[in-house]
Amino acid sequence: MHKFSLLLASILFTLSTLSAQIDIADAINMNIGDIVTVEGVATNGAELGIIRYIQDETAAIAVYPGTGSVSDFSGDVLRGTTVQVTGALKEYNGLLEIDPINAYTVISSGDPLPAPLIITPDGISEDNEGMLVQILNVCFDNPGSVFTVGTHSFTVDGVTSQTYVRSGSPLENTIIPTAKVNITGIVSQFNAHQLLIRDLADVEIADSFYLTSIPTQSDITNNSFTISWATNESGSTLLSYGLTPDLGTDISATGPNTASHSITVDGLDPAEFYYVQASSVSEDGTVTATSALQIFSTASNSSGEINVYFTQDVDGSFSQGNWPIGTSGAALEAAIINKINSATTSIDACIYNINRETIVAALTNAHNNGVTVRYIADDETANLALSNPAPPFTFIDGNNGSALMHNKFFVIDAESTNDSWVIMGATNMTDGNITTDFNNMVFIQDKAIAKNYTWEFNEMWGSNEAEPGWLNVKFGEDKTNNTPHLFNLNGMMVESYFSPSDNTAANIINTLNTADNDLEFAMLTFTHNSMGNAVIDLHNAGVDVRGIIDNINDQGGEFDYLVSNGVNVIDDNTTLQTHHKYCIVDGAAPDSDPRVVTGSHNWSGGADSRNDENTLIFHDAGIANIFIMEFEARWCEFTGGVNCTTSNKEVEKIAGFDVAVFPNLATDYTNLNMKLDRKQDVTVSVWDTNGKMIMSRILRNVVGESNETLELHGFAAGNYLVSFKIGEEMVVKKLIVK
Repeated sequence: MHKFSLLLASILFTLSTLSAQIDIADAINMNIGDIVTVEGVATNGAELGIIRYIQDETAAIAVYPGTGSVSDFSGDVLRGTTVQVTGALKEYNGLLEIDPINAYTVISSGDPLPAPLIITPDGISEDNEGMLVQILNVCFDNPGSVFTVGTHSFTVDGVTSQTYVRSGSPLENTIIPTAKVNITGIVSQFNAHQLLIRDLADVEIADSFYLTSIPTQSDITNNSFTISWATNESGSTLLSYGLTPDLGTDISATGPNTASHSITVDGLDPAEFYYVQASSVSEDGTVTATSALQIFSTASNSSGEINVYFTQDVDGSFSQGNWPIGTSGAALEAAIINKINSATTSIDACIYNINRETIVAALTNAHNNGVTVRYIADDETANLALSNPAPPFTFIDGNNGSALMHNKFFVIDAESTNDSWVIMGATNMTDGNITTDFNNMVFIQDKAIAKNYTWEFNEMWGSNEAEPGWLNVKFGEDKTNNTPHLFNLNGMMVESYFSPSDNTAANIINTLNTADNDLEFAMLTFTHNSMGNAVIDLHNAGVDVRGIIDNINDQGGEFDYLVSNGVNVIDDNTTLQTHHKYCIVDGAAPDSDPRVVTGSHNWSGGADSRNDENTLIFHDAGIANIFIMEFEARWCEFTGGVNCTTSNKEVEKIAGFDVAVFPNLATDYTNLNMKLDRKQDVTVSVWDTNGKMIMSRILRNVVGESNETLELHGFAAGNYLVSFKIGEEMVVKKLIVK
């Protein structure tokens, strides 16, 4: 009995010791798993999520309401709240924290924060972990770009460190200052130490004269463009440019000093990329503000032709005179093979996954005919068409760690003014993606766009030669933002972004925010929080928002969040897959700068910050109308509508129209000889005997006698029907493929 009393007394003494309040400096020197009670003032609120950093006169520590905590205390603990916390010490990716929280008591609210400890970048270390600190005269490594989720490096007197921006941070998508700044933040750790900037107030401009906007490009022609920027006060207007980062040519604007700067560069070459750096000198001549180095393109002398293909039928009743070129997987594949067959000098293919042997066969034929064929695949997909046997052209597997080389693009004859083509979009070169899933690809004839995609390809390939530069191969986070982003295709403005280097999600959000009337989107995966918030903001602002999402059960998916906020979003409830990654801004308001965003980029954090992706943004009412037809067809189908595509009136003969199909025991192609006594559009479609559309093409303004060739690569031997639709009338001819 005596021994039991002594043991009980010892246990009670130990428990009372563990629950007694101690200084944070003493707590951080205890063992992992120990129970501690500390008191401190919270130096952050919800801007860093549910974690709180509390600080007393001795030190600071992170507090996280993890599994087993009494509650999510973050709602009670705001910046300036003094709180007593009891819990276990835990280490999470190097960060010491109290987790779980066994008990907490709010002592007071609205208390003053401790004065930030002035440190240098070297002070972002274990010694100051959890502390509120300030670093003076900071220069960010990518001034003029935007803060995105992830790490951002900065330098002071040659010493470099980094800050981390979390998803939903007030800093996300704001411009990284071009001036020196004093930054305040909290020292944290995620395997490496980093500074957590809480909000915009933590970034204080330290310079007296600085750029307030990054240089932007306008008035793009084939031999000139204009660069504009702004400073906080009046100053001079200077510009340096050249074909390499060394620049070489300096020009200055005449006239008085100004805070709104603009200068036109002329005498340039078509489809050429120029490095540009803007600068201004303060009126007293003591401070020079200089922008980051940027790359801009002139317009090309190409046609700017754009052809849109979908893998399924569209609702033509929404056409305003615009049409996709093809609305079937067979039409898309035939068009791709046709472009490959037409190549005379080079083909670059950057494809996530391929099992279509017909496409590899076409690439092989091009290689055997002397065309330089370079191919990049993802290293985590089957790519069955590249094995058994392996093709004769060189290909590499894009190794991006745990992320994806997710591009789907071809570049044909990039150096040709008239024959250069970029083929890009959402479609993998697989049976499912081409023949059954809902997908899109866009064909662009433009030398400048082709050059842009070639630069991106070369960065991954590691060289601009036929063989890869193995020591220079770069994927994912190793790539840099080193291509132009704005192009003029015969008056149509097109934006281009590559992930993860080009802040793609931020630029898509900027596009979404231009919506005045309507927004439609069709997406395989939608998990990006900031993009979800942008869509909800548009809905709340009165924009008519409709969306289709296929993978509604993705971890972190936005579907339920959008629905709960009243957004009109539906799931693809068919057995097929909505593999699109497009949105349409103001497609129903042609006077409001309609835009279409498309490419390989799902609306996810991985697509933005890890994967290799490509995205184009078309500023064009016609392109928007074409995508509206696709969206409306899917919307009708997924919401249970009937007669979701326009009906056709089949007749034996259309007055004034005659057509012959030959050869009619065809192999690789057949010819269509048409005679029409008036100018009309003719829709030509090929159907199998089960009534499934295999391919479709719109022939514009047919009149008199004309001949068209239908490519039949990939068609199985058998019987088919070819329909010719003019207005609402349609005639059908038989076709036999051997």
